[in-house]
Amino acid sequence: SEAPAQEEKEGEMQDQGPPVLKNLCILPPLQKAGTLERNEVIDRVPLPPIRSEEPVSSIRAALADVCGYSHLTNYRFELQKPLDSSVAGNQGDLPIVSPYTGVNAVVSIPVALQSLDDEQQSKDHSLVLDDYGDLSSLMEGGLQDGSAFRIVLERYDAAQIRDHVTRTRSLIAGNAPAVVSLDDVSDDKGIPAEPENTEPADEKAIGENKDKDGQPKDKNEEKKEEKMKLPTYPNVGSTIVNSKDLKNFYYHACGENPDLYLGDVPKQATKFENGSKKKKGKKGKGQAQNGTEKEDTDEDVQVEQEMRELIPKLNQLEEKTKLDCSIRFSAFHPPPRSRKMLGDLAYLEVKPPGESKSIHITAIPTGFYVNKSTDAKFDPSPAAKACFSHELLDCLLQASSSFFTAWKSALEASKTRSKLMARLNADGHFACLFRVAIRGDFDGYTKPSIASADEGIDALVHSPSWMVPMSKAALESEDSWNKNGMHSANYAKTEDDLANTFGVDFRNGNSRDWNEELQMAREMPDSSLVERVDRARVINKVLSDFGEASLMGIKAISDGQIAPMNPNEPSRSQVFLHNNIFFSRAIDAGIETFKIAKGDKAARKSASRDIHCLGALHRMEKDGLYTLATVLIDYLGTRFVCQSILPGILNGEKSHSLLYGSVEAGLPLSWDKDMHELLEETMGKMWIANRPLPREPLTDERMAAIKEAKSASPLPGMSSEEEKKEEPAEPTVDMCTPIEAKGIKGSDERKYVLDMTRLTPRDANWVEKEKGGTGNWGAIQSSSPNKKSGVIPTSLDDDEWTLAVLRPELVNSYSQFLIGTYAREKKAKRDAEEKAKETAESSEKDEKSGEEAGAKDEAEKDNKEATKESPDAKEEKDLPSINDDDLDYIKSLRLNVNIFLPDIKSLEGIDDEAFAQQKKDEEVVRDVSNFLWERVLPGITSQMRTATGQQPPHDGKSLTDFLHQNGVNCRYLGRLADMAQAEEKKDAEELELAKKGMTTGMARNSMPECWLELLECEMVARAAKHVLDRYLTMNGGIAASHPAQTVASFLSAIVSSGEESAAQTENRAAKQNENEPDEEDYSALTLYDAGAIDDGTMPIRGRTGIWNDIEEEIGRRFRYSLTIFNRPAKANRTIYIPLLRRVCQKAGVRLAAKSYETGSKCYCGGGQNLAPSYPISPLDVVDIVPLMKHSAAHSGGFTPCAPGNPSSLPALHISLPDARQTLESAHVHHSGKALSRALELAQEACALYQRVAESSTHPGVVRCLDLMASILFEAGEHGLAAANQARSLGLLVQVNGFDSPDAINVHLLLFQMLFTGGKNYEAIKHMRAAIFLMELMGGPSHMEIVNAYHKLGSVYQTAKEPQLALRFFQEAASRKSSDRLLESMISKSLAAVLSQVGDFKGALEEEKKANNVFTKLLGKDHQLTKQSDQQLQLFAAAAVQQGNKAVKDIKSLEEEAVADAIASELEAEEAAEEARQKKRNNGKKKKKGRK
Repeated sequence: SEAPAQEEKEGEMQDQGPPVLKNLCILPPLQKAGTLERNEVIDRVPLPPIRSEEPVSSIRAALADVCGYSHLTNYRFELQKPLDSSVAGNQGDLPIVSPYTGVNAVVSIPVALQSLDDEQQSKDHSLVLDDYGDLSSLMEGGLQDGSAFRIVLERYDAAQIRDHVTRTRSLIAGNAPAVVSLDDVSDDKGIPAEPENTEPADEKAIGENKDKDGQPKDKNEEKKEEKMKLPTYPNVGSTIVNSKDLKNFYYHACGENPDLYLGDVPKQATKFENGSKKKKGKKGKGQAQNGTEKEDTDEDVQVEQEMRELIPKLNQLEEKTKLDCSIRFSAFHPPPRSRKMLGDLAYLEVKPPGESKSIHITAIPTGFYVNKSTDAKFDPSPAAKACFSHELLDCLLQASSSFFTAWKSALEASKTRSKLMARLNADGHFACLFRVAIRGDFDGYTKPSIASADEGIDALVHSPSWMVPMSKAALESEDSWNKNGMHSANYAKTEDDLANTFGVDFRNGNSRDWNEELQMAREMPDSSLVERVDRARVINKVLSDFGEASLMGIKAISDGQIAPMNPNEPSRSQVFLHNNIFFSRAIDAGIETFKIAKGDKAARKSASRDIHCLGALHRMEKDGLYTLATVLIDYLGTRFVCQSILPGILNGEKSHSLLYGSVEAGLPLSWDKDMHELLEETMGKMWIANRPLPREPLTDERMAAIKEAKSASPLPGMSSEEEKKEEPAEPTVDMCTPIEAKGIKGSDERKYVLDMTRLTPRDANWVEKEKGGTGNWGAIQSSSPNKKSGVIPTSLDDDEWTLAVLRPELVNSYSQFLIGTYAREKKAKRDAEEKAKETAESSEKDEKSGEEAGAKDEAEKDNKEATKESPDAKEEKDLPSINDDDLDYIKSLRLNVNIFLPDIKSLEGIDDEAFAQQKKDEEVVRDVSNFLWERVLPGITSQMRTATGQQPPHDGKSLTDFLHQNGVNCRYLGRLADMAQAEEKKDAEELELAKKGMTTGMARNSMPECWLELLECEMVARAAKHVLDRYLTMNGGIAASHPAQTVASFLSAIVSSGEESAAQTENRAAKQNENEPDEEDYSALTLYDAGAIDDGTMPIRGRTGIWNDIEEEIGRRFRYSLTIFNRPAKANRTIYIPLLRRVCQKAGVRLAAKSYETGSKCYCGGGQNLAPSYPISPLDVVDIVPLMKHSAAHSGGFTPCAPGNPSSLPALHISLPDARQTLESAHVHHSGKALSRALELAQEACALYQRVAESSTHPGVVRCLDLMASILFEAGEHGLAAANQARSLGLLVQVNGFDSPDAINVHLLLFQMLFTGGKNYEAIKHMRAAIFLMELMGGPSHMEIVNAYHKLGSVYQTAKEPQLALRFFQEAASRKSSDRLLESMISKSLAAVLSQVGDFKGALEEEKKANNVFTKLLGKDHQLTKQSDQQLQLFAAAAVQQGNKAVKDIKSLEEEAVADAIASELEAEEAAEEARQKKRNNGKKKKKGRK
């Protein structure tokens, strides 16, 4: 089925593209006739070869980076005839003040305005480039090779003046241009070039890289014979990665040693281990982290030394590019009416660098000039030296010598910076991100605000990190503890904030109709690949913009900038309409709304379930069924629902119609045949059954409560009795959706589905047994009386569990299990019938006699031979045929999603047949729930114990994804923890028996300790998030207005082992440095609680109260009692740093990057004044960012987002099946060893993802690069494989941050690729980065850390560095591994290294450990056991020999010591005698002197 589409795709890719235009150029602005003073041909800007489909906007964007043209904003291009190509183009000698923007420049009327004049309409504008089009329209007008585009300046209006001022501010704020020619932009801008030859040319090329056995050739065999170049660690402490060193978070996350960057390291310490040097005058090649080659210096100096030298220079250059100049609208702005009549558009006030007097400027339609105004006097007329120019920058350059000097210096610094960045950027994308992250640790900055993270790494990484780097300039500034120095005056930001429209662009007319844009994008044609790409691109763009607008709207609502639509109602019921987006809080809207779940917790969960189901429908893209753009945002403890507006919903009931379900509680369910058929076709693909429901579904008790609520409400409501009379008489209605779902026909005649709260049934394990549940939790609780009383509820009667549904992955898994069982039983039945038939035919043959039987046997023989000769017919016969019974069975596997629901009327007595079917449906759901409880959960536990299957989860997010892939909800974390405890108990018992010698064998694998630690960590983090949200919203949300104290005290409590006493707090405060703030300093920071009423105090609790709330939430949510966290007896297993990281990620908290004293006593400050909580203070809380869950996101879950940064939104699902199918096909070819074809398809898929996302920073691109790297590595192209994998790592970090779980896997792959390619120095860095991230996310007991340290030791052992290898092996041996065979191999490696350093006794002890495990696991006859026996004998003999030699050495040393002692005594006596003699002589001299 994919073949035609693939052929069509390949055919389209082979079509001839548009023509390529060469030797194009851009001419300077047009001048008045006879006034040209320079040869404009010399100042032209050459363009690189471009296609005719190139948008004009991209040419304008490129020109914005060219010196002399970057400040132009209001102009157009006009096509001119080809120029003489023999004259050289722009050589960078254009004056600082442009000679083309002064009084002699032609300032034309915009073409759009010229059309208003009747006389101008006949004028031909065919040679004017359309800013919204491309170059293809000019092909008929004479566009050809060598053509020129003339810049023609245009008149301003008031809005364009504001845009021009914004551009000028941007240029002087560090964005000075550095490019002098567009035909060589990569050299000037420092953009890292793509790796050349990223794939072999063909299959033959790949084949040439393999040996005669088909294995990839090792191109580095000769290099391996040389001594490996590996990092050295002079200090023992620096050998082991320290995951608690959060101050150097970004160094460790990139595998770097901070001592080599920040410490006083001599130059030779940063060289390679063997200290090799290259001869002068000969260019060598050094390999960067991404596998690309770059020129090296005379000496083989490491990248650390280079960055130590270049980063301070870059910092100095960056500060030079930022002019200390403020451009703001004058206090005289806007112009008075009299001056408007004269053409004045705006008045500006500019304070040049180093000057106290401001320059006042008047903006007119033709440009800018200096006026006569002063700070106290208004006179907008031109000054004696008006310095007129069409551009503000040129006007200022003429008016101020200090500005001229500063701008000239900024241009020079920008060009130098570009060259240095080009040198550093050669190391690849990942190295660039690392450099930006650590730039603040180096000298060069004098202003802390310039070195802040907002100006650096936060602008590059999409997902805001929970660790914010603090710059050296900020830490060394005066009163650095209050961080005031990190903020500086900026009038531009002030004006932007005051003019903020919170996402609404008023200049484009009305607000965007998000729903219409989205639905029209979905209805775009998709018959060809080009159309499908355009459609997917538009959908992605609309949904991205919607997410950005929602984020800005929520920020405005939280700040009180937007008024509610219903201000007369309580705040919990208020809704907002802004930018055509409907905002509401995810809380219980009251009993009048038709819903099943009750309470705020259930409403919060319902919103999350709804957006999850909408995402599934969005991916299905069913024609005729529409969904609204929907986003969830959690911010400061409140969850907001943001939706596009359903057409007609705000215009009254006549503009839209309810087709399906019910909106108001108490009214019958609506039903429409067409809508039902459309939904049934869609829901059937999701295993959802069509079942009858009562037309009036609510019970009498619920109806009575609704009636009472309506009668008490002052608002008029529609009578439900009148509505009942209009409904048909049928008591039931067929529904294939959740009962809460609604199908609405909007005013645009489209059919929308809303409130799709579930696509699977409710989990019977979380239903009380009396109400139809499985009773599994009750059985567990009754069998475990030691559970902590008061923490785990005795009942499952919780409103939130109404929304506890089964995972779709579990339903699919269970359905496949049943279908497989059904197919096997059917095949067995068919085989039995065929066997019985053959037996019957054989008995018939025996009854026949003579010739008749013989003739028949001959005929059957011929028939068998004929059958044997046609294998196709036999194969067709063996294939299982699908008949109507099979289809009916598959259809019977669909599940009823409307069972076990509270307040729903029973079908008993209304439709007995439907009631019987409902009971069967309940039994089926109980079977699925038991399947989860009895097979899936034990299977996961067994998988973790045996270390089989995929990569183990590293942190809470990867754990969540892992469970979801297996069909398990996170509410089962407690059950998995119980099972992990049972396994650990079993291991302890086996170990005790082994110590007593009561068992001869043992299992290879034990239960990893990190599994239970990770489960509890995730439970604590999830519960802590809900508790913190509750604290922030208490007392009317008073804590959310200044949350630093609440958050700091809360985090201090969860990362501590106890709470300080008053005496301990005083002792700690007394030991503080003088520069550290005390309690008085904190109190003086702000008027914390001034004017507050009695009940407005902050909800600050002590550590005990916080942990009680957390444990209560864990008991309710996970039905589990903690055994590690908050347990003093298990303090050594508590993973504080992973918990701190996970809580910050779940709550959107960002902390200053510093080392925190976790695991010690804490102090939870608060009350009437700001207090220094410990170990995390309020000033350590840098920010709290919103968390977004997008219905069209690429992956589920909430993602931290930074308001104002469009790139920080979560990556969206790409609505292009071609990209997904191409990538899957690439995987298939890769598995089939068709490497060249697989590489082609992977590159094609990568291009499709980039075309749709309009950026390479998308998870789809990362997956393509990963596959390309794997293909190239398998083909033996180790350097190219590492290059692609490094590009993948850089993009992955930019999308998810430095410490994402996927980054660990990529670091490990890069280690393997670089090590195989002979790049050992870089390989070691990636392994150390992986170790740091594993310990940061999963704690020191992470199951892969032991293996990682063992690999490092093996590398150093191979490199003949036994001392360093010994350190790594010892660290690996000190960690507990769940693989006993790995422990024995570590002991064996440790024994080998100890023998190399001469410690044969230690080697003997380690070899005994390995031999003991080998004997028990593998047996005495195994090869490893035999080798170990031989090693034991050798080590024993060597130890004895070493011992005898040591005894002799000790005796000789003792004799030498005795002799030395005697000699020392004699020398001491002689020295004492000399001293006495000298003293006597001195005494005699003194006596003579007295005489």
